[in-house]
Amino acid sequence: MITNLQTVLRCATVLATLSTVATACGDDASSDDAPDGGCPAVDAGCPAVDAGCPAGCPAPAGDLQTPPQGTPAAIDAWIAAGSYKGAGWKCEAAPHPARSPSPHGVNLICNNTKLSGTAAPADYPFGAASVKELYAADNTTIIGYATGLKLQNGASTGDKWYWYEKLSGSVVYNGKGTAANSDVCSGCHAGAGSDAAHPGRDFVYTQVP
Repeated sequence: MITNLQTVLRCATVLATLSTVATACGDDASSDDAPDGGCPAVDAGCPAVDAGCPAGCPAPAGDLQTPPQGTPAAIDAWIAAGSYKGAGWKCEAAPHPARSPSPHGVNLICNNTKLSGTAAPADYPFGAASVKELYAADNTTIIGYATGLKLQNGASTGDKWYWYEKLSGSVVYNGKGTAANSDVCSGCHAGAGSDAAHPGRDFVYTQVP
């Protein structure tokens, strides 16, 4: 438990402003999961948003290696800044048609250091992230983006990932996935590595080398 009152108040303030991601660590406020190098339980503190909060979770505000969690405006601003093409990120050389079973159409994928640098067959660690540029049929005009951010260590279920997709000005999905993989993003990504027609592993189809 956090014993420093100033830290409690600072964390509470941040969580109040990021209510859509307040449960990003743990399943709910009653979670008693012990910290394991991934996200600590909610009652162990709060998401690691500054030096006063416990380490271990991807920061909701994002950083140069981490897409934000929260409002479309915050995520769109991070994408517009080009963070996903900065140091430590690896991107495909050019846009290409969707690889089955992707529904995304022409796209280009970038991986951050944690995702591109995790050797198979290991599961991806918390903080592994991917950004997908979505293109019009001309292979030139970007019409949307999709991001995936792993929130916890270990083998995945949908609730260990934060998904965002915006296409042609409309938000398709924004939030943590579901443990049952019933949301549209987790339902697709859960198939990664399941058979020869579904390459990849741990909810990731394409790892950029």
